[in-house]
Amino acid sequence: MVKNLILIRHGKAEPGSLDQLDEERRLTPQGIDALRAPTGFARSASLMDDSEREHAQVWVSPAVRTHQTAQALLHVIGERPLVDKGCLWEQDSVAFLDELEQSDAQTVIAVGHIPFMNDMVELLSGACIGFKPGAMAKLSLRGPLQPRCADLSWFVQGPKA
Repeated sequence: MVKNLILIRHGKAEPGSLDQLDEERRLTPQGIDALRAPTGFARSASLMDDSEREHAQVWVSPAVRTHQTAQALLHVIGERPLVDKGCLWEQDSVAFLDELEQSDAQTVIAVGHIPFMNDMVELLSGACIGFKPGAMAKLSLRGPLQPRCADLSWFVQGPKA
């Protein structure tokens, strides 16, 4: 079972339009720049320990903007495969927690959307925080995945885009 869960809200995305599926929305150029700036993921990732940076699995929703966000993170922590998880797009907490329970990774970094990220932190730790684009939170899990089974180790609000 996963011991550390790092949740990330995707960076600043372009507005939606009627002729584009929401899943296809991309990050704005300013959103990408903010994540890659020294005050972006470089700052947030410095809070991860070496093992987390080197060995974490990175889960993403199928949305283009989460993939772009994860690529900006990998630029800082090192390349590895991204694992698509439909439960992050569907914001299905039961399926997400089941997949965490089944994972043999010590650390999972999940890149997704709000309100799911806010809801997961509150469910697992009891903390009420608001993820802005690019925000990152680490939860240290203490046992079986159930309400209030985690400590909020740290939270970094996303960079201004």
